[in-house]
Amino acid sequence: MARLIDQSSQGATKLVGFPAQWNALFELMGADWADSSRPGDFIPLISDLEPDDLKATIERARREGRLRILVEAVAALDPLVADVLHRLDRRGTRALTSVDGKIHFTGWQSYGRPEVLDFEARVLAGASPSSATSILLPCARGRPYDGSKTHRRLDKGLGASVASADRIVISSLGVIPSAFWSDPVVLAYDSGVPDIYRVLRLMRAFFEKVHYEVVIDCLEFEPYRDCLQIIRREGLIGEIRPGPYRKVKKLPRP
Repeated sequence: MARLIDQSSQGATKLVGFPAQWNALFELMGADWADSSRPGDFIPLISDLEPDDLKATIERARREGRLRILVEAVAALDPLVADVLHRLDRRGTRALTSVDGKIHFTGWQSYGRPEVLDFEARVLAGASPSSATSILLPCARGRPYDGSKTHRRLDKGLGASVASADRIVISSLGVIPSAFWSDPVVLAYDSGVPDIYRVLRLMRAFFEKVHYEVVIDCLEFEPYRDCLQIIRREGLIGEIRPGPYRKVKKLPRP
């Protein structure tokens, strides 16, 4: 299906008669389609909309710069749409657009956005330590991070002895060195659902490249601290030292 949508977006074929839950994805990917049909099984929202109403909803989402969010919402309702969206994201055939407004991480599919994948690649390509020591810091609502209350509090507790250490935020977006704190993607993202395994993979790739001798742990989210311990056991970093006291946030029990 991903290949078929790719072909349609390049003008090779027209997609006719597909169930209506595909319409928003077709529009997002620039596919040529027509005459959608009713979903075979009931899909909340989609099944309740008449074709003209669904078309109007998709057009409104496009005008408001929220078509990607609509596609992700539909993907949460249909596992096949979710799988195809994931495959299309990884194909990288859709042109990267500028960051406009908020980037919402509301589910697993959110992390496949072209601008997010591009950010991951840029961070890894620019990974170059300026110190043997790094400080891992939590995400904060205030952006850029160095202006946030959380980071000012941590800086006060750390003191001047580590002023030359590399500062790196670990968040749902991934690994964010201080050189990227004013990046449009960093300023725009808002997370509700972290993908812990994805963060672990990004940490592995980054710290394998920079390999700090000392990492000062100021993280406040326990799963990210677990990731840090994993990469230490794997030999990707040296010693872990605790940062100033902070309240650690745990995931709810399964």
